[in-house]
Amino acid sequence: MDFILTLVTLGVLLILGVPIAVSLLISGLLGYMMTIGVEPGMTALAQIAYTDLNSFVIIAIPLYILMGQIMLKGESGRDLFDFAQRIVGRLPGGLAVAATVASAIFAAISGSSTATAATIGSISIPEMCDRGYDKRMAAGVVAVAGTLGILIPPSISFILYSLVTDASVGKLFMAGVLPGIMLAFMFCLYSIYWAWNKARKGGTQPAIARLHVPLTWGMFGSLLMIPLILGGIYTGWFTPTEAAGVGVIYAFVLTAFFKRTLTWSRFVNAVRDSVVTSCMILILIAGAGVFGNTLSLLRIPQDFASWLEGLHLVPWEFMIAVNILYLILGMFMDAAAAILVTVPILLPGLEALHIDLIWFGVILVINMEIGAVTPPVGMNLFVVKALRTDYTIRDVLVGSLPYAALGLVGLALVVIFPQIALLLPSLGVQ
Repeated sequence: MDFILTLVTLGVLLILGVPIAVSLLISGLLGYMMTIGVEPGMTALAQIAYTDLNSFVIIAIPLYILMGQIMLKGESGRDLFDFAQRIVGRLPGGLAVAATVASAIFAAISGSSTATAATIGSISIPEMCDRGYDKRMAAGVVAVAGTLGILIPPSISFILYSLVTDASVGKLFMAGVLPGIMLAFMFCLYSIYWAWNKARKGGTQPAIARLHVPLTWGMFGSLLMIPLILGGIYTGWFTPTEAAGVGVIYAFVLTAFFKRTLTWSRFVNAVRDSVVTSCMILILIAGAGVFGNTLSLLRIPQDFASWLEGLHLVPWEFMIAVNILYLILGMFMDAAAAILVTVPILLPGLEALHIDLIWFGVILVINMEIGAVTPPVGMNLFVVKALRTDYTIRDVLVGSLPYAALGLVGLALVVIFPQIALLLPSLGVQ
């Protein structure tokens, strides 16, 4: 009965539009007070919130966010898009391919799908529309390629997943590399096919990208961020949290002193935006911690594991059910909320079925990638819509559908062939 009241309270608060973090705190606190009393419940609230936030791994979250904001405000997106044009511009649909490549690279710097879509989209969409690309296709490729920001490391989603499961952050980061590259490659292939098919049917093929963009040291400086962070983690030079600190220093030196694109006002804006985003995530962690401990107190995860064992499911049956669950949740929740709320409940079942937690983490994140372009709460749809006044949500959604379908294909491949995710972690990173 206590669990039902807790769940109903959470649902009512969410329907009323109360932020997810606050809803989790209130409903979790209510469950504690109904179970152990008002005063012990209030004490537990403070203790749980402090314990969950007092973690060395959590330090990486605001640092990676700040690193991405500095690179964003320092105009690294333009460098990466221009570099991608030089590399893939001669291909059919070269600008769309360049947008995908630039998104994949910027994802490895920012760790955010919305920041990736906003940054690369603001640069690439005007150029694509000016050069004959269908405006829906231009919006769709940016919206979906932007979702790579939560898969290609460094990823805030992987850090949050690590907090819940105690899985290695380094291994999760490495596990996201090959699936991220695979999805980016699939998106590029579709863009090439789209341009080729348009020309085959007698339409005007979009103009090729700018091929004579001059190479700059700023391009190489931005690209160097990737081997610096991932190479440092993989070789053991520093932990993922230490890598975040190194990344912040490198990003600041690159943009402020080398490129000189990071002015004092832009730096202040980067810090301000980082603080706002970090506080939102940290409050969400605290709320999910209270709610998750309430579930444990009510023995919900344990009862779920026992119920699961009674069904005698084999792992692949469980994985199909969980993938359907996350595809539905992705329509209504962002990745951080879905991870913090659902993984503590599923964790006993995952362990009982001996499902690899690193592999499952990648599958979860790909599901949430698809959710980022799925209505009614597909954040990337709204981000890209806001980039042009002539866009509607329908335009962005229609353009995203072929790429989202490819995302489902990529998800199926990772489920069927776990080594796509597990190959690099198996080589020894801790």
